[in-house]
Amino acid sequence: MNPDRAIAVILGLSLAVVLALGVWLLQRAHRDSEPPPPGTPTATPSPLPPAAPTATPGAAAALAQRYRLAGTVVGDLSYAIVEDPNGANQLYRPGQTIPGLGEVNAIEADRITLVDGDTTLVLQLAPAPTTTPTLGRAETGDSSTSSVATPAPRRRRDRSRSESSP
Repeated sequence: MNPDRAIAVILGLSLAVVLALGVWLLQRAHRDSEPPPPGTPTATPSPLPPAAPTATPGAAAALAQRYRLAGTVVGDLSYAIVEDPNGANQLYRPGQTIPGLGEVNAIEADRITLVDGDTTLVLQLAPAPTTTPTLGRAETGDSSTSSVATPAPRRRRDRSRSESSP
């Protein structure tokens, strides 16, 4: 058999196998997504762990102040990065629930909207607290004294014997 013809036959068979596999997977996915016929017993889902207590509108606003919106991504797939009172960051997408605050309803570039029953909360994008001291004037009241550090002078290195003179 001609090598070109053998390669064409192998490619044709491979293509047929890939197409058949694709059709089989699509049919299987379609079958799995159909609801069961009426009267068919279904397994009951396991109970969910107890949710965090829901807050009253005033308490929810006070609780929301302990959370920080660290960032958002808006596009085909939107999500928000929320820092909880313990300092842990979590990713939330629309429809997910932030324990104690409510369900993420909308994500915008600089805020997210949370809904908990009749209560609507908005978390604004907020910078992280600074943990490094800021440089400024000394607290003594003397305006000529500054707490800005002056770098130490660089030590001159000795000239190497292989260096040329300037």
